[in-house]
Amino acid sequence: MCEPLALGPAMRRRAPLSAVLTLLLVVPVSAHAGKKSASASGHPVVRLAAQALGGNVRDIALLAVAVPLEREKADGSAALVRLDDGRDGGLPTCYLLELAGKPYGPNKIEAQQRMSVCPAGPPKGAQLSRVAISGRHEAWQVRLESARYDTKAQGGEMAVFWGLLVRSGSEIKSLWERTSTTFKSKTDVALNQAEVCTPPQITVGGQEPDLVTVHCDSETMAGKLPKRAKLTFKSSWAGDRFLQN
Repeated sequence: MCEPLALGPAMRRRAPLSAVLTLLLVVPVSAHAGKKSASASGHPVVRLAAQALGGNVRDIALLAVAVPLEREKADGSAALVRLDDGRDGGLPTCYLLELAGKPYGPNKIEAQQRMSVCPAGPPKGAQLSRVAISGRHEAWQVRLESARYDTKAQGGEMAVFWGLLVRSGSEIKSLWERTSTTFKSKTDVALNQAEVCTPPQITVGGQEPDLVTVHCDSETMAGKLPKRAKLTFKSSWAGDRFLQN
């Protein structure tokens, strides 16, 4: 793959919400999702992930796989996996793994990074692809969803994560990420909020990356009345990552 970018600190981990129960997702499976089901314990990626994460193959779900762009002329690949074995307060954890070799026969895991969002229940809606971010650099583009129920606020939360990540040495670093959250309360509409965003639009630069743009429809409550807005967020390249303008 291309020469890695010099990047900043590793992406932060989001702490789980307190007093929440997991919900099932109902979004369609991405075209990038792995061909085998979540119970494909015999898949070589699942076996490698179990060894690396200290889990049982029965607790590992293969969410999606991706390979480099043609222009890279590289043999590596990447996979999104979920570990759900009761650790971390009972919530599942998702990881991006960069692999040596193709997804159907990887030799080893070169690097790994825990994601800040992870789906519970049937792992639907996960996407992983390789995208160009400049004339000479590429990144793994990740999409993940999670749904949870907040017992205190009596409502459901849906979070959608988009991220651009690359390997630098033995680590995977975040270049850009955005998590959009929608919350609907059964008892207090004043708590309701929504943000639904388009996939990131990447303006491919020349030698260096240029711009990432996201368009969002938002809704907040002004008392009991919804206040809607259309928002555009732009993040420009700042040496080692994208920063929101």
